[in-house]
Amino acid sequence: MNNTSKLFELAKSARQNAHAPYSNFPVGVAILSKEGHFYSGCNVENISYPCGSCAETGAIAAMVAGGDKQITEILVLAEGSELITPCGACRQRIKEFSTPQTLIHLANASGVQKTCTIAELLPLAFAEKDLIK
Repeated sequence: MNNTSKLFELAKSARQNAHAPYSNFPVGVAILSKEGHFYSGCNVENISYPCGSCAETGAIAAMVAGGDKQITEILVLAEGSELITPCGACRQRIKEFSTPQTLIHLANASGVQKTCTIAELLPLAFAEKDLIK
């Protein structure tokens, strides 16, 4: 099984565990770290909407808890009539743990529909260089 296939299966499994009773929009995410480890996450909603968390957030937290700090590839799996991409906040989170060449796979139940880099998905991203020191 290649990395993209494994990422898809992990994201699919995570998506099945999503807690999305309010939006009915389950999302699953899987990450391949630079160190070669796989991590996954799903969205977890709360009746108080700001208290929920995106699937990307959960997968990144699992990666960091596992001791890894750099994403090589990430796959986002959701359903919809349009291609689903990470929200703005998650794009920034992904960028924090990526290189400009990190691959972002955008998928639905049929498989990967588009692959881009984080630099393409989030051009002109806010970065450490932008902080006033």
